[in-house]
Amino acid sequence: MAQGNLALMYALQEWLGEVGGFAGVSLQPAAGAHGELTGILIIRAYHRDRGDNKRTKILVPDSAHGTNPATTTMSSMEVIEIASDERGNVDLNALRGHCDDCVAGLMLTNPNTLGLFEEHVTEVIKLIHDCGGLVYGDGANMNALLGVVRPGDLGFDVLHYNLHKTFSTPHGGGGPGSGPVGVLKHLIDYLPDPIVDVIEEGNDQVPPLYGLVRPSKSIGRVKSFHGHFGVAVRAYTYMRMQGKSGLRAVADHAVLNANYLRVRLRDTYHVPYDRICMHEFVAEGCWEDAPEVHAFDIAKRLMDFGIHPPTNYFPLIVREALMIEPTETESIEMLDAFVEAMIKIAEEARSDPEILKTAPHNTPLGRLDEVKAARQLVLCCRPAETNQS
Repeated sequence: MAQGNLALMYALQEWLGEVGGFAGVSLQPAAGAHGELTGILIIRAYHRDRGDNKRTKILVPDSAHGTNPATTTMSSMEVIEIASDERGNVDLNALRGHCDDCVAGLMLTNPNTLGLFEEHVTEVIKLIHDCGGLVYGDGANMNALLGVVRPGDLGFDVLHYNLHKTFSTPHGGGGPGSGPVGVLKHLIDYLPDPIVDVIEEGNDQVPPLYGLVRPSKSIGRVKSFHGHFGVAVRAYTYMRMQGKSGLRAVADHAVLNANYLRVRLRDTYHVPYDRICMHEFVAEGCWEDAPEVHAFDIAKRLMDFGIHPPTNYFPLIVREALMIEPTETESIEMLDAFVEAMIKIAEEARSDPEILKTAPHNTPLGRLDEVKAARQLVLCCRPAETNQS
């Protein structure tokens, strides 16, 4: 690889480590879920290296991303679900009941998928560490923490970042993504192979010489080449443009925008965990006096207002969930337009529910049969008759 590419990768590794409070970073994982898998494989390797093979349980809160239990299963470990309390935190009593010498680790999203900062995060981490486990941080929501708190300082042992969400590359749309993983000092030797390091120091006249090195106890390569390099370039550029104060402003604006929407909508849409949120909040997309209308209908109707609908039916602990995440980039005008559309839709749910049930109306295609699409897959763009020959 060219020295310029290596220099960029090395700088990005260092910057992500500084932002998150970690001693080492790998850029290889190609997405958030891939970063999760990498993190759990690192935790598994750490315990096996110590001869602690009985540690096969991964504790996963019931508010977690669905990829958390999937990652655990793919790592040949056992998923143990931990309930949430009435404020949306990990239930400490439930957690204590599962902390034993078979725990490999806990997967904790903070802020969680309800958009809430874990109020007892240091106590949660201490409980896991006291029983010999490690704590994996799902950093999908890191845009709420930039410049405010570093997960490594809180005690997270390993964490993945979403470069395709927190650091400028658009989230969703089929990719590409990037899910770098940061670790504390005791896990550096287990990072994927290779990472970029300085192999010859530079001076005032000569720049450093960068090269690829293999961590001594590496879990091995998790991605061909060196991850999605184009996404890394965007993240590097974004961080240089923002600087320290700009990254802090990202968190401030993400939290401000989400709370502005939460307060403006909570009298129209029930918010079951109605406290100061971080980058997002979750509302219920249903009403007792409009029993025919569901969150799915609200999402489809939003498209008629020119607004991309929010995530539906997740997290699972909220009925008819609407996960509303404005991010840091929306203007006050856009936020107000979203509020007006949501209030209008709530009115229509009572006065004309059919317009929701048949939405969208103003898009090139109407409502698709999503069940048929899932069950009768068409995985080729050629005409069906051509495929049969």
